[in-house]
Amino acid sequence: MKTKRIVILFLSVVVVVLLSSCMATQGIVRTIEVSGSGEVALTADIASFSIQVSELGKTTSEAQGFANEKMAAILTVLRTNGVAEKDIATTALNLRPSYKWLDNQQYLEGQVASQNLSVTLRDLPRLGKVIDQLGEISGIYLNSVVLDKEDKSAALLESRQLALASALAKAEAYAKNSNMLVGSPITISESSVASNPYSPRAVKMLASEAYDMSTEIPAGSMTVRSTISMVVEMTRQN
Repeated sequence: MKTKRIVILFLSVVVVVLLSSCMATQGIVRTIEVSGSGEVALTADIASFSIQVSELGKTTSEAQGFANEKMAAILTVLRTNGVAEKDIATTALNLRPSYKWLDNQQYLEGQVASQNLSVTLRDLPRLGKVIDQLGEISGIYLNSVVLDKEDKSAALLESRQLALASALAKAEAYAKNSNMLVGSPITISESSVASNPYSPRAVKMLASEAYDMSTEIPAGSMTVRSTISMVVEMTRQN
């Protein structure tokens, strides 16, 4: 009788364990993590660059006069080529003494006045002409010209849609080979980057340099690329 009770108790425990195991299995959420990318080409329509003027004079006033004269010429070039006032900004303005070393001794050689401008040109076909005209002003620095697309929102939306479609296509392929179905996304993360087609280093422009022909700066093409990573629920086929 005692042995029979032990057997019944043992069988009860086994049944409980099996039921718990089945319930635990039913509660498992099967997922797969996939990624996809999408790329859209577009053409630049604006250019941004900076211009620096730095002049040495015997006095601060003299240095300022030299710098102001060149800055006035620069502003004339920009304004006559349709650059709006809101697209011309002073980013730095400095007055400082300049020293030199001679025979291991430091001496004052004069005063320096410098000014930096940040410029955005929205009429891109004028860029070569603007650079040519700036080249007629001696001793200025033209820093990194960057071509860009002012409004990339439509391209970003398209690249994200392509990236999402690519990720879902991968999930569908894995599900088909695993005899499963793709469920709802659990998490989605996305990153987007835009490449710039042209960005040279700083160039010092001298009026004494002769130009045989006008400057040409092809806009080329730039790309917007989006990458999406997602965790998708997988369900068994009935």
